[in-house]
Amino acid sequence: MKKLILTVSALLAMTIAAAAQQISITTPSQALKLQYKASRILGNDVELTFLVTNLSDNEAVINLVGGQYQTGMSGSVVYDSEGNIYEHTDVLVSVGKKALTEQYSAGNFPSNVPVKCHLVVKNVDKEATALAKVKLCVLSPQLGIANTGICFELNNVSFK
Repeated sequence: MKKLILTVSALLAMTIAAAAQQISITTPSQALKLQYKASRILGNDVELTFLVTNLSDNEAVINLVGGQYQTGMSGSVVYDSEGNIYEHTDVLVSVGKKALTEQYSAGNFPSNVPVKCHLVVKNVDKEATALAKVKLCVLSPQLGIANTGICFELNNVSFK
């Protein structure tokens, strides 16, 4: 009986831990889908890998916006579990194997084909264990997403 109680307690604890680490993703457009793949620590930085899929019927140029899109216009922003905010030159993006940039990385996204993308947060606080919120902004005039863009939101992205 004691062994059964310990086993049930252990399973419950694992279920609660897994539920606490659930990543929620809000997609800002019916024409786009984001699928989180992984996170990893690179020195003081955290890299997220994800797939972005163009769900429209036609190929479209999609721009992932880094932390600093244009003068006077902010871009993607990240909040960690310790309350720190990362923006401007602390948030870099890339589409495919293109170089990371704090401005924007554009690529041709075929219809219904996932494209691997990356977001790197620079100099993350050593006490942080997760990215509480990631606002990844995108632009695509062909998909009707222009000017200030719209943002995917990822919540509760654990990296430790």
